[in-house]
Amino acid sequence: MDVRSTSWRGRFGAVAVFLAATVGGAAGRATEEAAPVNLGPLKGLNGATLDPTPGPGGATVLVFYSTECPIANAVNPTLKTLHDAFPPPRVKWIGVCVDPDASEAELAEHATEYDLKLAIAVDRSGRLARRLGATITPEAFVIDDAGRVRYHGRIDDQFAGRGVRKANPGEGDLKPALAAVLAGQEVKTPYVKPIGCPLPEPPAPPTYSRDVAPVLQNNCRECHRKGQLGPFALDTYEQARKRAGDLAMVVEDRSMPPWKAARGVGPGFQHDRSLSSAEIETLVAWAEAGAPEGDPKDLPGAKVFPDDWSLEGGPDLVLDIGTDFAIPASGEDIYRCFVLSTDLPEDVYIAGIEYRPGNPRVVHHILGYVDSSGEARKKDQAEDGPGYTCFSGPEVEVQGDLGGWAPGAAPSVLPDGVGRSLPRRADVIVQVHYHPNGKPEVDRTRIGLKFARKPVKQTLHWNGAFSYGLDLPPGESNIEARAEWTVPVDLEAHAVAPHMHLLGKDMSMSVTFPDGRSLDLIRIDDWDFKWQAQYYFEEPIDIPKGSIVRVLAHFDNSSSNPRNPNRDALKRVKWGEATTDEMCIGFIAVTRKGQDLTRPGERDDLHDIFVKQREVERRRK
Repeated sequence: MDVRSTSWRGRFGAVAVFLAATVGGAAGRATEEAAPVNLGPLKGLNGATLDPTPGPGGATVLVFYSTECPIANAVNPTLKTLHDAFPPPRVKWIGVCVDPDASEAELAEHATEYDLKLAIAVDRSGRLARRLGATITPEAFVIDDAGRVRYHGRIDDQFAGRGVRKANPGEGDLKPALAAVLAGQEVKTPYVKPIGCPLPEPPAPPTYSRDVAPVLQNNCRECHRKGQLGPFALDTYEQARKRAGDLAMVVEDRSMPPWKAARGVGPGFQHDRSLSSAEIETLVAWAEAGAPEGDPKDLPGAKVFPDDWSLEGGPDLVLDIGTDFAIPASGEDIYRCFVLSTDLPEDVYIAGIEYRPGNPRVVHHILGYVDSSGEARKKDQAEDGPGYTCFSGPEVEVQGDLGGWAPGAAPSVLPDGVGRSLPRRADVIVQVHYHPNGKPEVDRTRIGLKFARKPVKQTLHWNGAFSYGLDLPPGESNIEARAEWTVPVDLEAHAVAPHMHLLGKDMSMSVTFPDGRSLDLIRIDDWDFKWQAQYYFEEPIDIPKGSIVRVLAHFDNSSSNPRNPNRDALKRVKWGEATTDEMCIGFIAVTRKGQDLTRPGERDDLHDIFVKQREVERRRK
């Protein structure tokens, strides 16, 4: 987990400052001069996030509730009436459940049973409630479009006390406050003491030994240990304690661990490095509780990270980049393609691939390709020094791929009967992305290849949807691009790999089957060229002939994009290989359905089929 210098506590410090001093023993009162609050995205059900930010001229109503509080349940009819009187989108209605032990299924069932009109957010630890100063369920907060809390407290006045229902309740308190905010007027009574059930006691805080160490060991220490890519180690309690706030921040915004695929989208991926909502909540709650150590007896057993090859039985062929490549102390990132001779006397199939970066401190990621044309070797010979400069892949037409490596990646092992083709005498192109770290370094990356032991029936190939007509006008910050690929024969899909350059914002891939059904394959909401990956499905997906693989992407070619290489002199950007060009490709790894290369006379013609199909597409566009 990489971390940032921004203080985690400082990030949320403004959230509670709207509360004034206590008066007469009552809870703090919201004021018209309150500082804006920064709630950030709220956790919804099924991994969803909710944006509580009101639109211009609108407002957000947060209602803290408990499914077990009779008074919270009794005000639901009032909330439905108010929802209809002040409907979305002008007013965002969000219910924040504070039950620490309610499952998502139970919350959904409760929402259906009481016909809640609220979007449901989850606050099991009571963190959000404490930050806003909520003490009772139900308790409402009205936030205006400037981010200020203009009212908080009681929703209506049907209860005079717990268990004491009024004979003649009035209009209530939330309605006039919300009406005033929407009319741009002062709220006459910004705080009314709520009546209901005290917030449930939060669960005991997590400890490092029992709760946090297992998360760090399974998800972070692959990189954050001595000599690895992470800038600091997370091997001990003290190393984690002093960074508790920063760890909470980067896991909560999901910038770490690096896993760009959106949770809950797609059929499920192997080696998913993302943290679950429960794991994120554990790290955040631990930081908020002051990072307690707990009993060292609760620590998990030490995880052993291999010093050498972890492929079972070791590789059959080891290739290295052929030099101790020098990386300077400073400067721009380096993308270098090294061309490695295999000298294999006959064609082989590759079943397993493992990359060993020689210097993980400066190796960001690695990609491998097969070239049997000799074109990459020509590029190597034409440029001084080992290898050649390359940004968007090997920049030659390749005949296959050999996977890749990124921090935390496991060796790539294909199922029995499936292999990658490595022709005799072919070259292997290894593209290494280096990032200078402040002092001169050297690297000698290796790649280990495991030959298939069992007969290979199907060959793995990559193809996909290409947006060759890409055209990004200067100054535009949300340019949409689409691409499609019609599947020419019955296939099985094994993996996807979205690809854009530095202007990319987001990308999604899906497949529409001949019968009209659709399946989401992947979605990346915050594209970052430096964190590209190949995402292998847990199980292959049948994609019949005539299916359409679709790509939807957005690009930012404006000066507000800090990654824009033309930021100081904006220009129109089109398709190309260079850093200042752009691409939009939804790669998909496939095998031919029913292919059996062990049968006499059967040959693998998928590559030829795909090449011809792409040539036709290029001519059309």
